[in-house]
Amino acid sequence: MQTHYVDAHLHLQDPRFEGTAPKVLARAKEAGVGLLFCNAIREDDWPDVAGLAAAHQEIVAFFGIHPWFSDRVKKGWHQRLHALAATLPRTIGIGETGIDRSCRIDFDLQKRLFTSHLELAAEHNWPLSVHCVRAWGALNELLVDFSRHHSLPPVLIHSFNGSTEIMKRLIDLGCYISFSEALAGGGQTRLRETFLQTPRARLLLETDAPYAKNPDHKRKDKDTVNEPADVAQLYDHAARLLQMETGELSDQIWDNATIFTNPNAAGR
Repeated sequence: MQTHYVDAHLHLQDPRFEGTAPKVLARAKEAGVGLLFCNAIREDDWPDVAGLAAAHQEIVAFFGIHPWFSDRVKKGWHQRLHALAATLPRTIGIGETGIDRSCRIDFDLQKRLFTSHLELAAEHNWPLSVHCVRAWGALNELLVDFSRHHSLPPVLIHSFNGSTEIMKRLIDLGCYISFSEALAGGGQTRLRETFLQTPRARLLLETDAPYAKNPDHKRKDKDTVNEPADVAQLYDHAARLLQMETGELSDQIWDNATIFTNPNAAGR
């Protein structure tokens, strides 16, 4: 049986894929990537993400506004997101959203936008793809406070690089933890230790293409970008860390990803 991979977070609408997306997707298919979660980062991205998802059944569209652009939100974005979601024949997600203390955008503004995304996702039981940098305590607090009054939607923490303690707190809330190619880089002892303690039933892997290339990757061309086909090598690396077969890991992660394509599926 052919190994099938999920790329749990990427940005195929990025200008660096302009004109090459069909070839990129063909290479992904050849590598065995059968499911891709494509995330917008600003409202201007939404039509492109919708178009990709409409044209390729393996792509799940996530519409959101990245915290880096939370000061550029235009009134009525909820309604426009609803209208766009209605044009697609299957489940969408909300993302990329989140909070980030490394950027200069007012943190309270970021939290308000993230909470709006979270409320919208919970209202429709749409999955949520979350970005967090240097704000793990605040993220955990926001999710805990929200869960006291509402059921959390399926939550994916993308490109996780927090502590083992934070991972366990997020798992207790029902979150899924996605690791990027940083896992395969040198000097990532702490991240690998956290990865090994993450329950396999909550694991996901991603390229974050075209970002987050394995820092140890030897590029033939400085302009080479990360792409979804690269996730196959990340699965091989992760399987070696876990001392399991790549096919066994890919089966597990495929099952884990089901909740993000059908949020009403069992297993939450």
